[in-house]
Amino acid sequence: MENGEYYMSVETSRDPNGPILILGYIVDGEKVEIYKNLGTYIVVNTKTEKWLTCLGYEHAHHVFSECVRTLTPEGEA
Repeated sequence: MENGEYYMSVETSRDPNGPILILGYIVDGEKVEIYKNLGTYIVVNTKTEKWLTCLGYEHAHHVFSECVRTLTPEGEA
């Protein structure tokens, strides 16, 4: 995925009851992000405007990877 950029949160003054950004990927203004909240993981895809709650990090990371593939332009996949 050479076209986009991975990022992580380094926010130190966050709400302790709110979701924590674990990992994100952005390309052409569209994002896929993994958040952790109360023991679950949430994958958010801004391109499709959908999100999925996952119980484990492995599942969340798999969903994240598949969503990142959808952000890549068809000619570059």
